Amino acid sequence: WLNHSSSAAKGEFVLILPAQAAKPTPSTSQALLAVLLAELPLKQAVKIASLYTKEPKNQLYELALKLK
Repeated sequence: WLNHSSSAAKGEFVLILPAQAAKPTPSTSQALLAVLLAELPLKQAVKIASLYTKEPKNQLYELALKLK
């Protein structure tokens, strides 16, 4: 349609893009795990942190062991 009309090539175009979710940083994961570990058993804390951050459980488990 752009080539068929000379008036279509003039003016502005608006692009609407979906927002990207912010990826949690390692410090965010660490802070979340620290709070969860204070109140929950290790396994539950890691599971909840994984659901929230979308990080692999085994990676968070290793981090949790370092925090304990």
